[in-house]
Amino acid sequence: MKTKYRLLGTLMVLILFSSCSSVKVTDSWRNLEIPKIKGKKVMVVSKTDDQTARIRFENDLVENLNKKGYHSVESYVVFPKSSPTKELTESETLEIKKKLKNNGIDVVIVTVLKHCEEYTKTTSKNDSFYAIYPSYYGLGYYRGFYGYYGTVYMDSEPVTVLTENAKKYILETVVYDLTQPEEKQLLSVITTEIDDPQTLGTVSIDFSKKVVKELNK
Repeated sequence: MKTKYRLLGTLMVLILFSSCSSVKVTDSWRNLEIPKIKGKKVMVVSKTDDQTARIRFENDLVENLNKKGYHSVESYVVFPKSSPTKELTESETLEIKKKLKNNGIDVVIVTVLKHCEEYTKTTSKNDSFYAIYPSYYGLGYYRGFYGYYGTVYMDSEPVTVLTENAKKYILETVVYDLTQPEEKQLLSVITTEIDDPQTLGTVSIDFSKKVVKELNK
C-alpha cells in the first residue's frame, strides 16, 4: 500500500537532479459546468511519503499557479504535520474539513502516482491502461474530494515488468471545487506521462507548467 507512494517520492527525487526533461500530457478532462478556479483559494497536494519531494513538487506547482494569477498554497504549509497518504478516520476527515474552511480553501489540486511500468525501448505502452478514459468520469469513481483524499489510491491493472531498467510513470492530477455539492466537486483530471526519469531534468517545473497550461485552457 505504501509502496506506490514511495515510488512517487523516488520518482520526484530522481527527476529533480537529472539533465533533460520529458513530460507530456496524455489525457485531460474537464467538467465544463463548474466555474473556473481563478479567484478561489487553492491548496496543492502531492500524495507521497517523501517529504522532500512533496515540498518541491508542491512549491513548483504553487509558484506556476500564482504566476498565472491564481491564489494557491502548499498542503505542507496548511497541514505541516500530516501525511497525505494516510487513510483517514471519520473524525480526521471532519478535522480536515474544518481546517480547510478555516483557511479559506475552496479548491484542492491532488497529484498521485497512477501507474509505474518497466519496459524495453522496443515495447509499446500498455494500451489497456489508457482505455479507462473517459468511462469513469462522472460515474462516482473519483467521488468528492474527501472520499478521494482519504482513500489509498491503487491502480487495478497489472504492471508488466520487463528486462530493461527504463521506467514510465503516469501521474494523475485531480482538481476538486469544495464550494460545490459533493457529486459536482470534480472539476478536472489531468494525466501526465514521465518517461525514464534517469534522463530527466527540470521535470518538477515542467510538470507544473503543463498542469497549469491545461487548467488555463
